[in-house]
Amino acid sequence: MAGPRLQITPGMRAFLDYPKFAGPTRMLVLDTNYFFDESWLRAAARLGWDTATVPSVIVGSLTREHVAQLFTTIGEFKPDFILGSNYAGMDMQNMFARFFEDARIPHVSWFTDTPRMILFNREVYCSPYGVAATWERAYIPHFEALGFRHIHYMPLATDPGLFDGEPTDQYVRPVSFVGTSMTEQANEAWQKLGHLPDVVAAIHDAFDQGRVTREAFADGIGAILPADILELRSSTELRNIELGIVYEATRRARTAMALHMAPYGVEVRGDPDWAAIVPNAGGAVAYHTDLSGYYRTTGVNLNTTSLQMRWTVNQRVFDCPAAGGFLITDRQRDLDELFDPETEVVSYESLDELEDKVLYYLSHTRERLEVVRRAKARILAHHTHDCRLRTLEAYLCERFAG
Repeated sequence: MAGPRLQITPGMRAFLDYPKFAGPTRMLVLDTNYFFDESWLRAAARLGWDTATVPSVIVGSLTREHVAQLFTTIGEFKPDFILGSNYAGMDMQNMFARFFEDARIPHVSWFTDTPRMILFNREVYCSPYGVAATWERAYIPHFEALGFRHIHYMPLATDPGLFDGEPTDQYVRPVSFVGTSMTEQANEAWQKLGHLPDVVAAIHDAFDQGRVTREAFADGIGAILPADILELRSSTELRNIELGIVYEATRRARTAMALHMAPYGVEVRGDPDWAAIVPNAGGAVAYHTDLSGYYRTTGVNLNTTSLQMRWTVNQRVFDCPAAGGFLITDRQRDLDELFDPETEVVSYESLDELEDKVLYYLSHTRERLEVVRRAKARILAHHTHDCRLRTLEAYLCERFAG
């Protein structure tokens, strides 16, 4: 694929041809103030790595100063690899991807949302030094179709610097769910599709007929909507259709769970729209400062997984037990790989089963605390950002060391 390319002089070539992974690992983070940026740096410090950061963006453009800082830092810091989230900071013309290739520096982008929506309208230059890390295995075929040569499965994890607490038999509230209602996001998506009434009708019909499933969504919206509804749509319209399906499905799942548990006084924290759904609603809980304590002082924390995750699990599954909180989560296939399903995690496949298990564990304190202790031990041993970076390091060393 032709495109703009920075010229690397022989002198610069010699300067950039330093051996990779020859000593303590050196990681350069493209910092977008995303959830995981600081967690990666804390994990790297615990691992004894050297780190540097440069400002980047998930949406919008880099300034000239930021671009200059990126190239200067690469030259001075000499990273073994570059790490960012959801393809952040990568330009539409793929100049950075080509430069990282010419500089022979692995660039890892950890996708924690569906890549179809992130990369919806762009040609991606998949260089031999580009790595797509994905939290969901179901999207591996999509990355392969894009042309990525290196695809690394990397599930979510927790930051013990933020989530670390001992479970207690005392709680402030019996049942809670922390998360946005997705009402605003779903309404905005419907508004963007307002000029396509046939599409809106088809989406509602797909929901009514039960065609909106994790399995179908992983295969693409063509597995959910009729072909004639999607043909001749612009790429922007296709992306809005996909976003609309995800947001509406998540809104429905969260609303249904909250309403089902409302008779038991479930406290829902997130956005103002919850107040119109259940009576016991409050504002957001700050992720980096307050969420750990909130999880720990709740009898039973509830979880439901977004439509975009076919098999994997979301952040609550790791953060809540690490904080000392008890979680009941909807059933996902990867739970059995990540935890002992008999002793370390409690899951449900229907809202009636969720209700039964909430009542059971609220009245069986000892069993509840044992599940938390076992889950936390598993998480600290296998599911922290330290663990993910060590696994990523081994993957990169195998392919790029030297």
